[in-house]
Amino acid sequence: MAGKKKIATNFALQATILAAASIISKLIGMVYNIPFANILKEEGNGYYGRAQTIYALILLIATFSIPAAISKIMAERIERGEYKNVKRIFQGSMLYVLVVGGVAAVITYIFAPYMVKEVGNATLSLRILTPTIFLSGFLSVYRGYYQAYGNMVPTSISQIVEQIFNAIVSIGAAVIFIRWATNRGLDESLIAKYGAAGGTIGTGVAVLAGLIYIMLLFARDKKELEEKVQADTTKDILSYRAVIRLLLTVATPIIFSSFIYNVNVTLDMKVFDSLFAKTGADEAVISAQYALYNRYYMVLANVPIAMAAAVASAIIPRISSAYASGSREECNNKVQQSMELTTTLTLPCAIGFAVLAKPIVQLIYYRLSEESTNTVAMLLILGGVSIVLYGISSVLNGVLQGIGKVNVPVISSATALVAHLFVLVPLMLFTKLGVYSLIFATLFYVIVIIVINAIAVKKELGFALRWKGAVWVPFLASVVMGVIAFFVYTLVNMLCLDLCGQRTANAIAVLVAIVFAAFVYFVSLLRLGGYTKEMLEAFPKGAMLAKFATKLHLIR
Repeated sequence: MAGKKKIATNFALQATILAAASIISKLIGMVYNIPFANILKEEGNGYYGRAQTIYALILLIATFSIPAAISKIMAERIERGEYKNVKRIFQGSMLYVLVVGGVAAVITYIFAPYMVKEVGNATLSLRILTPTIFLSGFLSVYRGYYQAYGNMVPTSISQIVEQIFNAIVSIGAAVIFIRWATNRGLDESLIAKYGAAGGTIGTGVAVLAGLIYIMLLFARDKKELEEKVQADTTKDILSYRAVIRLLLTVATPIIFSSFIYNVNVTLDMKVFDSLFAKTGADEAVISAQYALYNRYYMVLANVPIAMAAAVASAIIPRISSAYASGSREECNNKVQQSMELTTTLTLPCAIGFAVLAKPIVQLIYYRLSEESTNTVAMLLILGGVSIVLYGISSVLNGVLQGIGKVNVPVISSATALVAHLFVLVPLMLFTKLGVYSLIFATLFYVIVIIVINAIAVKKELGFALRWKGAVWVPFLASVVMGVIAFFVYTLVNMLCLDLCGQRTANAIAVLVAIVFAAFVYFVSLLRLGGYTKEMLEAFPKGAMLAKFATKLHLIR
């Protein structure tokens, strides 16, 4: 029993570390995006967002699945003590990304003009990103290696290192490129084009920094692996061909699943551009409108979504090990833990966005016009449900990949991809919803995925969600938090308006409301029975949290 508790605690710890790193990196991203988005303006953000969307899709096909595939394959060998095969898998994976990443980078560079042909000014930005595609593969292999051992710290720190370098270089390069274009008397569209191109340099430098960090860490730990390899008596050693075949067997379904799961962003962009152009709008207007969704709304929404994705990444090797050992009970416990962590992280974010949507947008994107501010705020309000559901779907995908049912996410994502077009296209053609059509289509998309995946998990594991811990407690705590946040913001903003300007008053009120909201949510969660002392202790600095909660008589 003690062993099971230790395993559960370690899973919660590792998942929380990765989620915490996602929070930190996304917060850094959100903070640097304030000056960055305001520097590029709406048109430049549109070019930058399009290049990043295509880049993310290519990266997804080439290397995105590598950490999940490697962690799954390696975890099974580590469980059996086959460290010679662990080393062989690592080496074979490096060979795989060398070829696949290189080919993907070359293809992207050559065909970049065709990939963003509706908005040609994004071509330069996309081409600048091609070396990053190549480098990302190697970073993925190192991350998968550490995740196989259940160690999320290297992945977490490398993400933070990436984001710090991204923030510094993106802003600096964007400013330099914009000044260069301005000094040459170029028009606004070309200035926006070069500003976006400068910003993409930060992405490449960031990946290089993360890779250097994790390579240095691996060099330090390599001796320990070699000692385990020397002590390993395994006779059946995988050939490099077998490793590549194994990688393809595991990674390909994950690639298809992830590709279809995420290609809706690119597909939606293409549909939006094409149908919006039929209204007579020019390239600059189309770019600016899509930027409100992709570069303003999605930057905020991706903070909680990334946290949920971190939980999903942490669950794959754990589920694989539990499933391989035949422990269905342990698998179900892992799924329940993941669901609880996901909703605990995403629900308060969704409700917080809904309650403070416009103040948050005014604080972060202060250069937006009143009309654009209202649009982004409404996107946040309408998109709240999608944020929570994306988190749940990420966990279900991770569970299915962990138990080897990698084809199910492919089927669910493909079905949802086709189905959501029957929502998006009519909304774009026959209504005046415009950019809001993307929100409603995305909501339908993720609902279809959840329904299909949930049925599969139920069938394979007999999993039954415990709704109190996973839904009702975090939802009620989030509602209480939202009410308090609204009243605190309103009161502080009203008081500060008499002492300082509107922008300063709004900033102070938002920050104070967020601090109060976080405390209220924590207290409400505990009072409603969302967490026990043992569960709190599973988190980083959990003993301190548990002690604090006990002193306040929030837990026994």
